[in-house]
Amino acid sequence: MKYVEFNINKKLFGDDYLIYDWHETDEEIHIFVKSQTGKGNCPECGHESNSLHATYPRTIQMVPINMKTTYVHVIVYKYDCCNTECDVKVFMEELSFADPSQIRTTELNMLILAVSIFLSNEGASKVLGLIGIKVSNDTIRRMYNSLVIQDETEIEAVGIDDVAIRKGQSYATAIYDLKDHHLIALLDGRDAETLKEWLKNHKKIRLVARDRASAYASAINEILPDCIQVADRFHLLQNLIERMRDIFNAELPNEIFIKDGEIMDSAPEKVQKLKVALDSKQLNKYDYNNEEPVDEKGNLISYDNKNHDPDRTRSKNDAENRKKNSK
Repeated sequence: MKYVEFNINKKLFGDDYLIYDWHETDEEIHIFVKSQTGKGNCPECGHESNSLHATYPRTIQMVPINMKTTYVHVIVYKYDCCNTECDVKVFMEELSFADPSQIRTTELNMLILAVSIFLSNEGASKVLGLIGIKVSNDTIRRMYNSLVIQDETEIEAVGIDDVAIRKGQSYATAIYDLKDHHLIALLDGRDAETLKEWLKNHKKIRLVARDRASAYASAINEILPDCIQVADRFHLLQNLIERMRDIFNAELPNEIFIKDGEIMDSAPEKVQKLKVALDSKQLNKYDYNNEEPVDEKGNLISYDNKNHDPDRTRSKNDAENRKKNSK
């Protein structure tokens, strides 16, 4: 296999990691990394240790570079815990860009979840494959199933809105932290009773940003009567647009006539159609030549209408309809 040198910033993973090699093919990029700290903290007792026990390799897929599937090969260190009172004898080095046993970086997982929000699992898998991310639809499903929404009982300011699980059929109530907008609860349905049960365990809430649903308002007033309720920016903008639409509908006429690129002050006069009976004497004043057409030299001009066949069923029906209408 022929490798082409790939120019990459050696600070890609931070100052604690050294990129000592990289290889590039037509479809993939491989980056080789090792830690430079030479020490670690025991996850059990927190004791710092620089006693190297062993090393082992990890291969982790990361966000693609140049639309190519990119892997980082990390030499991970194991350290001996020097604290004799600690039950842990050997611990592994923690990576800043990937959790233990992960085969994808945290950044890549966030990208996969962000794309799959707007697509089906299979569709997201295909779209991500186009930009160099290898992930199956089953893996995306498992990633969603492993998500845990951590509730916070001490929170004081929340946002509440309904979300469609399946538009027009099933809905849920999303509750998020107003400070950093992370999701803290996802309740079944969008009725007041479900929200009341959740609010009973969150009596410290003092501010709620919500939509215009009266069910949410009544639930908050009943459980948290001293809580301040405000409309979020999205629904404020929606209210403004609806109010402007009402104003425009009241001020603007039902019909606007434009001629030559300019709005007319009044409606144009309607063209009067000539309605004359076939037996009327008014037709006598019109000169109509019913002779066969000829060219400049006097030769008869013949027309061959291949589309007209009087023997066709449709032509016969049209002829019958004309006779009925003329009566």
